[in-house]
Amino acid sequence: MTGDEVSAEVEAAPGWDLTGADRERYVERMFDGIAKPYDRLNRVISLGRDRRWRAVAVEMSGVRPGDNVADVGCGTGDFSFDFARAVGQEGRVVGLDVSPGMLEVAAVKRAEADVPWLTLHRANASATGLPDGWADVVGMGWVLRNVGDRAPVYVELQRVLRPGGRFVCIDMSRPSNPVSRAGNWVYRHLVMPILARFAGGDRSAYRYLASSTDHFPDGPALAAELSAAGFTDVTWRPLMMGSLAVHVATTSLRDQ
Repeated sequence: MTGDEVSAEVEAAPGWDLTGADRERYVERMFDGIAKPYDRLNRVISLGRDRRWRAVAVEMSGVRPGDNVADVGCGTGDFSFDFARAVGQEGRVVGLDVSPGMLEVAAVKRAEADVPWLTLHRANASATGLPDGWADVVGMGWVLRNVGDRAPVYVELQRVLRPGGRFVCIDMSRPSNPVSRAGNWVYRHLVMPILARFAGGDRSAYRYLASSTDHFPDGPALAAELSAAGFTDVTWRPLMMGSLAVHVATTSLRDQ
């Protein structure tokens, strides 16, 4: 493949420039299309490390036994199951997603896992349908990058969280080191779509995911955005030399 062909391949990546309802419809269709091979694709593309990354996010969230947790954009449910194990039978976890295909896979896994305190519902990240102040923790795993508009999502998360509740987000980022940043770009745009294709996935979907990362705030910028949105005590941790980041933010106590 020539340099011009590489550029054309990258520029043709669909969906990343959509906003609002258009982006949400695109993302819903995309994830419906990759729902069945999604878990296998994650293992391949993350080189088997996605389980560890989720474990770091759960630990950083400070979730405790008996807590109420909302996993917004739960996909096939892996993050939800991690939270369900953390809260135990005295707690409750609600997994929400816009993709019926992803929820179908999550429902099969839930039936096998015997965790009746985990429920699954179809809902939008900016309109979860959960009661005010219901959640001790809200998690989003590789989701925030894909919402139509982040501002209304932040408003909804703060509505759903109790005062002093915590939002934990794990998503893609970009290394600050120029060499690592270049290597990360090559992996996302050229290697990852090929791996997805050979693992039985939709190559165009992973080209979208690569391009959407280019236009998503990196670790420091997302921390600043969360603070500007009204969250407090925002902290973050880079993973994989900054290719990913876990952010934790707290809702204000002003309403207590």
